[in-house]
Amino acid sequence: MAVSETSVSIALFLILNLLFFSTVSSTDIKVCSENTSCPHPPKPKPVPVPPVSPPPHPDPVTCATDVLRLAVCKTLLNELKNGTAPAPLSTPCCSVLEPLVDMEAAICLCSAIKANILGVIFDWQTSFTMILGACGKH
Repeated sequence: MAVSETSVSIALFLILNLLFFSTVSSTDIKVCSENTSCPHPPKPKPVPVPPVSPPPHPDPVTCATDVLRLAVCKTLLNELKNGTAPAPLSTPCCSVLEPLVDMEAAICLCSAIKANILGVIFDWQTSFTMILGACGKH
């Protein structure tokens, strides 16, 4: 009785299948289903997130003097534009701005320009700089 190559191949195939199936079935793999309870790994505790508070809003900077008092700066502005400005710091406008620090003086002038107290100003940046410069403010 001669053994053919095909029968040897089939026999080898069946032996290897039996070997692999027995190896897989001998391991203790627990399959969890809805009917069986399986141990689950412990869930990590959530890290508490501190509440985020909004940053405090800075107090709005306001003019330290009455903006209406800056109406006297209208004449100084006209004199500066015409080139007939009086000596610096001797005008009523500069006396209003004198007790203020530079930033407060700038804020007050901006408020006066926005409120149109100084009249219609087309080039407000130049006017703003001229008044501050004439009164010794930066």
